[in-house]
Amino acid sequence: MIEPAWWLVVLPAAATPLVYFTRRWGIGAYMAALVSLLTGWLAWNLPPTNPMRLMGRTFLLDPLTQQTMALLFVTSAVLFVASWRLQQGWYFPPLGLVVLSLFAVAGMSRHLGITAVALMLAAIVSLPIIQGDEAPPYQGWQGGSIRAAWRFLAMMLIALPFVLMAAWRVDAYREDVEHNAAYLAQAALFLAVGIGLWTGAAPLHGWATAVGAGSPPVAAAFVLIGFPLLALVTLAHVFAEAAWFTWSIAAGHWLLLAGLASAGLGGLFAAVQRNLRATLGYAALFDLGCLLVGMAVRGPASDLAFYSGLAIRALGLTLIGIATAVIRLEAGGDALAGLGGAARRLPLASAALMVGAFTLTGLPLTAGFPPRWMLLHDLAGLDPRWSWVLVAASLGVAVAYLRALAAMLGAPVAAAPRRHPAAGRWATSGLLVGLTLVSLWLGVLPAALFDLAARLIQLYPLPPP
Repeated sequence: MIEPAWWLVVLPAAATPLVYFTRRWGIGAYMAALVSLLTGWLAWNLPPTNPMRLMGRTFLLDPLTQQTMALLFVTSAVLFVASWRLQQGWYFPPLGLVVLSLFAVAGMSRHLGITAVALMLAAIVSLPIIQGDEAPPYQGWQGGSIRAAWRFLAMMLIALPFVLMAAWRVDAYREDVEHNAAYLAQAALFLAVGIGLWTGAAPLHGWATAVGAGSPPVAAAFVLIGFPLLALVTLAHVFAEAAWFTWSIAAGHWLLLAGLASAGLGGLFAAVQRNLRATLGYAALFDLGCLLVGMAVRGPASDLAFYSGLAIRALGLTLIGIATAVIRLEAGGDALAGLGGAARRLPLASAALMVGAFTLTGLPLTAGFPPRWMLLHDLAGLDPRWSWVLVAASLGVAVAYLRALAAMLGAPVAAAPRRHPAAGRWATSGLLVGLTLVSLWLGVLPAALFDLAARLIQLYPLPPP
C-alpha cells in the first residue's frame, strides 16, 4: 500500500494530463488550483511519517517539509487562479503541478543527490513557465524571455554537479569515518555553492533577477518563491539533521556576508528600475538576503524571523506578482513611463501592489514588520552598521514602489487599449483583497505565525553562533 506521504507527489502528477488538455479553458486553471489546494490541505494534516525507503534511499515527511509543502501548494493554487485571468501562459497550470510534485520529492528526500536531481528536473519543467511563450496572442503582447529561461537553466545546471559532489563526499565519509574526515570540509564547500545557485543569492543572483524582469509576473512569483524556499529548507535540514555537519564561525560569517550583499544589491538596484517586473526580481533578492541574515545571526529572535519570513516571502511575492500582472495587462506594459492614470483605473491592484511591497520591506502594519523588526534588533546586537545596511536596502525597495505609485497617480498617458476585459473580474479582485487582508491581519496579530515558527525552531534549530 502506498504511504500517505507519497500522495503529495502522486496527486499533482496524476492531475497533470487532464489539466493539460483543458489548459485553454478556465476549467484547466481552476482544476489545477483545486488539486493544489487539496494537496496543500493533505500536506498540512498528514501525521509526520517514519522514514520511507525508495530505491535504497530515505525519504521523510517531517514537520518542516509538511508546512513548506502546504505553503507552496496553497500559494500555487492562488497563482493558478490568477494565471487564467491574467494571461500568464497556457503551460503554467499543468507544468506547475509537475514542478510541485518534484518539489515534494526534493523536500522529502534525505539524500542530497536525490534532492539535486529532483530540483534539476523541476528547473527543466519550469522553462516554458518562465518563457511564457504559449500565451494567447493579443494586441501588444510580446513573447516570453528566452534569455531569462536559459539563464535560469544554466545556473541550475551549474548547481547540479556541486550538490552531487557534496553528496558523494558525504557518502564517502560515511563509508570510512576515520580516513575520510577531510571530505566533510569539501562537502560543505560544494553544498554552499550549490545552495547559493539554487537560491539566487548574491553574487550568484543572475537567474533570479532575469526571471523577475523577463517572465510573466505570476509565473515569476511561482519560480522565485519555490526554488529558493526548497533550497533554504534543504539547508535547514542539513543544519538540524545531518550528523556530519559541523557549524563553524567562518561558515556563519560567509552566510551573513551573502545575506547582506543580497539585501544591499536588491535594495540598491530596485530603487533605480524603470519597470515593475525588473523591480519584482530585485525585491525578491532583497528579501532573500534578509532570510540569509536571519539564518546567520542566530540571536534570540532571528530564528523566529527566519522561519516566519519564509511565509512572508510567499505572501509578499504573490501579492506583487498578481498586482503587477493586472496593471501590466491594463496599461499595455509595465514601464513606469506608461503607467499614468493606472491608479485611477485600478485602485485595488495599485493598493495591493503597495501592500505586497511593504510586506517584503517590513514596513509597519504589514505582515513583514514583526519578524523584520526582531531581525534588525538581533543584528544590531552584533554590529549596528549591519542593521543599517538592511534598513537602507528596505528603503530602496520601498522607494522603487513609491516611484511606481507616483507614476500610476500621474496624468493618464496615451496607452494601448485594454488587452483583456477580464483583468479586473471578481476572481482576481477577490484574490487581491484576500491576500491584502491576510498581510494586514498578520501585521497586527502575528501570534499565529510566530507560534508556528516557534514549533519549527524546537524541531529544527539553526546552528549556534
